[in-house]
Amino acid sequence: MQIDMESWLKDILHKMLLTASPSGSEEQITALFAEQLRPFVDEVTTDVNGNCIAHKQGTGPKVMIMAHADEIGLMISYIDDRGFLYFKEIGGIDTNLLPGQRVNIMGQQGLVTGVIGKKPIHLQDKSENTKQLEPEDLWIDIAAKDKSEAQSKVQIGDVATLQGNPVQLNDTLLMSRSLDDKIGLAVLMGLAQNLQSLQTDKDIYLVASVQEELGARGAKMITEAIRPDIGIAIDVTHATDYPTMSPTKDGDISLGKGAVIPMGPNMSKGINQQLISLAKSNGIPYQIEAIARPTGTDAREIQVAGTGIRTGLISIPCRYMHTPSEVVSLADADSAITLLSAYLHTRE
Repeated sequence: MQIDMESWLKDILHKMLLTASPSGSEEQITALFAEQLRPFVDEVTTDVNGNCIAHKQGTGPKVMIMAHADEIGLMISYIDDRGFLYFKEIGGIDTNLLPGQRVNIMGQQGLVTGVIGKKPIHLQDKSENTKQLEPEDLWIDIAAKDKSEAQSKVQIGDVATLQGNPVQLNDTLLMSRSLDDKIGLAVLMGLAQNLQSLQTDKDIYLVASVQEELGARGAKMITEAIRPDIGIAIDVTHATDYPTMSPTKDGDISLGKGAVIPMGPNMSKGINQQLISLAKSNGIPYQIEAIARPTGTDAREIQVAGTGIRTGLISIPCRYMHTPSEVVSLADADSAITLLSAYLHTRE
């Protein structure tokens, strides 16, 4: 049965975006990933570090397609005598965005809600008003009356995510935290649904990797284990279609104009040429991005695993990356699913 892919993406993304997965605590989202893919593949496994691998057996080249399951977050590092919590960042976070943000702490007894506090602007001197905030300038208030009450709910080492539940801005634009890279996981899930109708001999591995936000650590582990002939990462990239962005400096990438095929030394020219050719011949909208260095994605580690892997990268444009209000277009995710399906349909 043919499904309305954008409508399906909207539904599955809302479920995933309500599931917290800070780096190192991806268990809930990889369980959801496994549940969604199990009907369409031959085997689903999870390795010792939490990478989730869905395998569709084939006799042809071994192709691994990967999106990361983790998101940025916070880790509780200290609880003071008044019950306020201090934290360290998990991944790249703009601390200037944090004051006033609500957080969900993954406590031992369940979720604990708090708010990130900061000295009010009315009470700051000039030097405080203009400085770049550091984590030690901030704290989390969970309404505990003292340290003992706070410790009954939260322990040092517990992790948290910023609140930012999904909001549909219009028919195709979705706003939420952690679209980096749950939009990539949704692309893998959509691709899995197409596997049974594809005529392909490829030996296919669809992977939800862990700890990408800490340096693509999961990608390194699982690529070494699978040793694919070809590895393709799916991640977000910066849209440049909003104020302060410059096409001459940042490139010309827009929401709603298709998935992005990045060009650069991290990606194999042959794979890029094949993806572009398939997009053109199938009328699939796409965009091109120039990245003249190793990318900040799983593709960086895929390429250099073992003696080297032929590597591709498909990106989904994203506004306001690493904030609680990232914005993507479901149409771009749909084009990525269509392009990857066309790629798997081809013979090497």
